[in-house]
Amino acid sequence: MNLSTVLLRWYDVGARDLPWRTRPSPYRTLVSEFMLQQTVVATVIPYFHSFVERFPDFAALARAGEQDVLGLWSGLGYYTRARNLHRAAVAVVEEHGGALPRDEATLVTLPGVGPYTAAAVAAIAFGAQTFALDGNAARVVARLFAVAEPIDGPAARLRLRARGQTLVPRLRAGDFAQAVMELGARVCVAGRPRCASCPVIAHCRAQATDRTDVIPVRRVRAPKKIVRVACIAVERAGKILLELRPAGSLLGGTWTLPAAEVDAGESEPAAARRALSALGLRRVGALRELGSVRHVFTHRDVTASAFQVKATGRPTGSSELRWVNGRDLVSLAVSSFTRKTLGLLRDAPVRAAS
Repeated sequence: MNLSTVLLRWYDVGARDLPWRTRPSPYRTLVSEFMLQQTVVATVIPYFHSFVERFPDFAALARAGEQDVLGLWSGLGYYTRARNLHRAAVAVVEEHGGALPRDEATLVTLPGVGPYTAAAVAAIAFGAQTFALDGNAARVVARLFAVAEPIDGPAARLRLRARGQTLVPRLRAGDFAQAVMELGARVCVAGRPRCASCPVIAHCRAQATDRTDVIPVRRVRAPKKIVRVACIAVERAGKILLELRPAGSLLGGTWTLPAAEVDAGESEPAAARRALSALGLRRVGALRELGSVRHVFTHRDVTASAFQVKATGRPTGSSELRWVNGRDLVSLAVSSFTRKTLGLLRDAPVRAAS
């Protein structure tokens, strides 16, 4: 029995009951693929439910304001995905009559849609006989074919996709794409794969040659940049001042505490005072240290120290600023990093900063 037949039978019996699979549509497929980029399924599910309830189709999403979209994305991370999904919806409505294009060549012209997403949507939503190569699929193909070269270079990924393409059945290409993803997520996992549970173990060359622990091979990555940041919680009349991060910057389009990166040789309190000075506000009372949190981004390992201060005056500067209370945070685009720093206001004992 060929590999695709075996894998599809396994998928039919044990596929996870996921919301984008139970009531599939091109729109729901595209939303799920955007959300699943660099994010695990369990995290995505509640966000997906809320998002499609608020924006049930391309027209509703295209009409929405960007801040409304980012607000529902709040905490999911990688906010460029949300902005691109919004822009893609606008393009579908304005350029394609509200219908998602069916072919990969046109799909890849939409904002935020790369080769993988285009292939996944074409296969899952429209049954196109194409292979979608994400991280899970790359790992599966590398082991099936015992690929010994690093899999994370562009040329290598093209070769992996070509090998995967040879496995795609003429019928049920969308189910096959999801079956490969499912296999990579649940069985052919990174590190120690669960080979005893693998439905296609008879087809796996890495397992046959006892190399599943060393395949796939990846290039050595440069270490993440270590960054220290001082965040300042400015209070006035029971509200906290938040700053809208500019588009294109880290956490662009989300609301954060005003902050300053700590320079070499500078203390965190000094950086906090510098951040306050940049706002044009007058400090009232002592600058109090709340504690620190660590947050690992894709390319940065950030330790943020938070400080609390009462201030008066009208904030100045070019950034967009807003005084908010706890209720306001529900509707604002606030990242998980910012939620961590705001959590220090509630949880950490305060102490005078030096």
